[in-house]
Amino acid sequence: MSQNNVVYVNKGSGMVAGIIACVLAVLGILFFAIIFVPLAAIVAVFGTIISIKNGNAAGIGVNVLAWVLVIVGIFTSPVILAIIGYSAS
Repeated sequence: MSQNNVVYVNKGSGMVAGIIACVLAVLGILFFAIIFVPLAAIVAVFGTIISIKNGNAAGIGVNVLAWVLVIVGIFTSPVILAIIGYSAS
């Protein structure tokens, strides 16, 4: 009697969260950063963790892009910079 050990791998794990984080970060860069950039960072945390846990290289790449967009959103928002203490004056 043989046992069939089947391992199911979810190839798209972390991709959806990364794409959502990218969209939120772009919305934060263009419109209302005080709301969208922190939301993008939270979603990117979950997406990054899921992608690394499942070994999804494409998901990791999308989440790295999301983190880059989050950083750009932070540095283009005067309100967020003032909150974290990096004001222009």
